[in-house]
Amino acid sequence: MNPIIRGWGRYFGIGFSKKLFQQLDSWIRRRLRMIQLRSWRKIRKLHRELRKRKWDGELPHLSMTKWRSSLTQHLHFAIPNERFREIKLVFLLDIYNELHPQRG
Repeated sequence: MNPIIRGWGRYFGIGFSKKLFQQLDSWIRRRLRMIQLRSWRKIRKLHRELRKRKWDGELPHLSMTKWRSSLTQHLHFAIPNERFREIKLVFLLDIYNELHPQRG
């Protein structure tokens, strides 16, 4: 996935596309969260991940196959953005900042 994101970002990063890149980064991470949620299949696997990360709130009752579940606070806590950095996922916004350092 990284080569595709990197190539797409370098091709379209020439223009003024910072906001679009932010939105696409968000959508890519949401889609990856949804894929992970579906691969867990059972809600108890999500609960186990939340307990491992020391979730102190009520445990959720989510549908593991719904797109809207990928936007919940619980899933963002279980799979934070730092986790995508740990697995070395390329972010389009990083490519944009690399191509346009003066725009920040």
